[in-house]
Amino acid sequence: MLNKLKRLWLIPILCATSACVSGSTAPLVVSDYCRIAKPIGYDSKADTAETVKAVEAHNWSWVCVCEKDCPVTPARG
Repeated sequence: MLNKLKRLWLIPILCATSACVSGSTAPLVVSDYCRIAKPIGYDSKADTAETVKAVEAHNWSWVCVCEKDCPVTPARG
């Protein structure tokens, strides 16, 4: 009976500790972001002003981080 209880306690402990581990424990670095993210295109006539501002903010960040060429801060509104 005691052996059965030990096994029952082992299951939640293993589940709890395995849930803490994700696929990779290495920190995300800028080069990973630059491999994944790309500038976004948009249609300034068809897209809303809010969409255009969001896309331009993303593209500004991408150029600043990935090409190390930080242009003047984009207009925030």
